[in-house]
Amino acid sequence: MKKILFVFIGTLAILLSSCGPKDVKTIIAETKEASFIIYTYDEYGTPKGSGSGFFINADGIGITNYHVLDGAVKAQLTLSDSTELEIDKVLASDAKWDIIKFSVKNPDNKKFKFLKFSNKLVEQGDKVYNISAPMGLEQTVSDGLVSSLREDSHGQVVQITAPISPGSSGSAILDENGDVIAVATFLHKGGQNLNFGVAINDSKLAALSQNELKNRLL
Repeated sequence: MKKILFVFIGTLAILLSSCGPKDVKTIIAETKEASFIIYTYDEYGTPKGSGSGFFINADGIGITNYHVLDGAVKAQLTLSDSTELEIDKVLASDAKWDIIKFSVKNPDNKKFKFLKFSNKLVEQGDKVYNISAPMGLEQTVSDGLVSSLREDSHGQVVQITAPISPGSSGSAILDENGDVIAVATFLHKGGQNLNFGVAINDSKLAALSQNELKNRLL
């Protein structure tokens, strides 16, 4: 009887520990592998700018902001291990949401680490993390809280205290489990630590069917 009780208690302890928040270093390691910096170019091969993004499945489907790729005819990704990939096709995009989904050229059928969307309700005061390339500084980690949940021209947005900067656009805003709750999109420069991400989940991604940038990227 005692042996059965010990086994039960041990199993319960494992289950309870798996339900809690992930260790921050684990979140960082997993997110870095699934994230990348994006460099964009015009029709003459001249650099236009840079941003961030992340994979959402193992086949290399990625997400970033619409404004990161708008006007580009070529875009290259650099992964955390310095692997370089080129964007192949824009699969869906929405200028209002400032979200774009794309595939990468992957002739070797490589499998990629990817991030999952949160299925939990986002609440004010929730812990959040961001790993991106602010001002081109790759793999920069920041943390903070959900300041507020708002509606603006982008639709539903999450206001956060985790610092972001130009270059962070398109990166994942993560909850305490390392799941994506929003895509870092903009900040208010006139205030203090007023940063925003467009809320996203599986349902919203499924509704992303418009494609204003179709055939704009080679």
